[in-house]
Amino acid sequence: MINLNSISQRMGINTISVSDNRCPSCSRKYLLKEGVEYCFHCDVIAKEDKQVSDEMSLLIKNREVDELLSAFKEKSLMNVDLEQATFENYKPQSETQQAALKQSQEYVESFDSRKRLLLQGKPGIGKSHLAASIVKELIKQKHTGIFISVPRLMTELKATYNRNSTVTEIELLTALQKVDLLVMDDLGIDREGLTDKAATWAKGKVYEIIDSRVGKSTVYTTNFTGKELMHMYGERDFSRMFQDCKAVKMDGKNYRLKDFM
Repeated sequence: MINLNSISQRMGINTISVSDNRCPSCSRKYLLKEGVEYCFHCDVIAKEDKQVSDEMSLLIKNREVDELLSAFKEKSLMNVDLEQATFENYKPQSETQQAALKQSQEYVESFDSRKRLLLQGKPGIGKSHLAASIVKELIKQKHTGIFISVPRLMTELKATYNRNSTVTEIELLTALQKVDLLVMDDLGIDREGLTDKAATWAKGKVYEIIDSRVGKSTVYTTNFTGKELMHMYGERDFSRMFQDCKAVKMDGKNYRLKDFM
């Protein structure tokens, strides 16, 4: 039974009546306000129900991802010098670094969970700083994110093979697949100095992770050129990694060595 007085108070209406016509969406009778018909259920209740449903879906999704990320949360995946990295304390030393800062900020501002970004250049020019800042800003916005160097990722995956490991390989891979943003720092370093067998394994794992994230947001940093990366991973894997990816090339002096120059 519809309580018209309650409805009137809720909607700030002084007079209200029921129409003989029905809403085509829910078949309920229209209400009349100043001679205009409207459906209280579709216009008010259904919208509120959808908002609650959307909020619950987001809560469930984040809870599921948080459970998957628990293994990562037990340990710091960032180097100590990146734990305090922000856009505000990044100090560009060249025009390309200034442009990279701007594009990184725009990446956060227009985040739609499908974009890919590659920060490319020599060591010590702030690629990891910007990538860490991106993931931190998106986490503040209630997105889920992981920042991890590719060599460290390989180490964590290998650790799951230990019989005493509390985490399985599939659990780590699932977390990497489902997270809203994955930052893969130092792409290509994982291939240096490895035997053919180890390099093949690392290449396969990187491809497996990237392939599972098709249509999802990933940020890469690398010291290598596109040509070098294609040689390392092969044309098929390279094209999969950087499909719809915006490359941001950076230059400048290695700030880590500024006291020795």
